[in-house]
Amino acid sequence: MPAQTRDIPPARRAAFALETAGVRLLQALTRPGPLDATRNAAGRAGAALIPLLAPARKRAYANMALVRPDWDEARRREVLRAMGDNLARLSVEHLRMAELAARPELFEVSGAEHLTRAARAGRGVVLVSAHFGNWEAIRLAARRLGAPSALIYRAFNNPSVDRIVQGMVREAGEPVLHKGRAGSRALLRHVAQGGAALILVDQRQTGAPLLPFLGREAETALAAAELARRFGAALIPARGRRRADGLGFDVAFEEPVPHGAPEAMMAEVNARISDWILRDPGQWFWLHRRWKLRPRGEALRAAARRGGGAGG
Repeated sequence: MPAQTRDIPPARRAAFALETAGVRLLQALTRPGPLDATRNAAGRAGAALIPLLAPARKRAYANMALVRPDWDEARRREVLRAMGDNLARLSVEHLRMAELAARPELFEVSGAEHLTRAARAGRGVVLVSAHFGNWEAIRLAARRLGAPSALIYRAFNNPSVDRIVQGMVREAGEPVLHKGRAGSRALLRHVAQGGAALILVDQRQTGAPLLPFLGREAETALAAAELARRFGAALIPARGRRRADGLGFDVAFEEPVPHGAPEAMMAEVNARISDWILRDPGQWFWLHRRWKLRPRGEALRAAARRGGGAGG
């Protein structure tokens, strides 16, 4: 038994064992059928089930009400069902990543010249994206273009599940790194040596600067822009949009964001991602706690006018 597993309390270890068994069962259930038929079945199930999950429905509807108060109940439900469809398909695609990687006909790539030009320059590439469509489609396309991309993510609490996930996402490119000091150092080295990395930037980072996102201020991490500036790397927004058939992907590598102040660079990234979401809202993960209900920016500006400190 690995040392990290021995240190886990017995009750939690038992819970982890059940969780791991559930993931392996899901793998077994999704493995036998053809990939496309399995994804279609999963999509139908996800679209039907997610509106029945009260916590998910409540969170998604609250986020939609913040940024699109003009959407009525029918529109919100339509977006929620589309999100459920995409997430279910995405789960199958992660579980069967090797098969997806072996299907180049599923990927239509635009803007490849932006990626290849930056990769040839040898100063590194920072791809920025969101939990939109299938972000691993970006790395699969980048690998085929000769720019395999690192991925950094928060490790799962369950070590066994984390090992399973690592094995899946390595099919789309390496290195695959954990967030934390060691992972950050490895990511820096990779980009410094001219490598490419994908960073998902649509989650809230508490205490980060407030920048517009879908029309409202949201705490936005600057790390991707700072990394690009540090090494002179290209900062390229990239998306893996799912096609209407639910099976193929339109992967776009957009024009690099010009270097400047990190806040300005990430404001441009947020604007690009916001445009993707407004065009295809059902492809975004509406369950993140992306915004504060009482925007901190209003309190900050009020405090500045009074000559006081920052409000929260």
